[in-house]
Amino acid sequence: MEPLVIRIDPLGAAGPVLLGSSREEAGRASRAWGEPVEYAPYPGALPLDWRVGGGGAGIDAFVHCGSTGVVQTVEIFRDFGTLPRAQVLLLGMDVFSVPAERVVDVLRERFEIEEDGYSCTVPELSIGLGRSVVPDQDADEEECERYTCFGNVLVAGPGYYAPPPPVPEAGR
Repeated sequence: MEPLVIRIDPLGAAGPVLLGSSREEAGRASRAWGEPVEYAPYPGALPLDWRVGGGGAGIDAFVHCGSTGVVQTVEIFRDFGTLPRAQVLLLGMDVFSVPAERVVDVLRERFEIEEDGYSCTVPELSIGLGRSVVPDQDADEEECERYTCFGNVLVAGPGYYAPPPPVPEAGR
């Protein structure tokens, strides 16, 4: 079985799922990754988003549309319970197999980034990358393999990571 390749097009798409496309179009496009199911972000919410998981691709993906009915963000997670078959490429790097420090170094060469050790964002590209743990020197091989690379990537439209506008002072 050939690996699934998902190319991240910052500000535009995650593989075949285009930012700004309709919820229905996104559901059809995300079938390239597995069978999409309607998803509600919390109990009692309307299922306005899509989730794609399993299928042997080694990823879980969430296509967030919300009440706008169009794709606002796409978030892809490496499924550590399966042997990864998916390559998620950002600027030619597989963010799930290239060490996080290397990904950050390459991004920093071209863009301003914000990082906290576990995650980083590239506001200019509206890209976020994260992992839940940074392995320490004493980590065993399994922990190093699991956490050396990023475990998720979020793709959004322009301005997603922009700071909110200043709140006007009262009386002005």
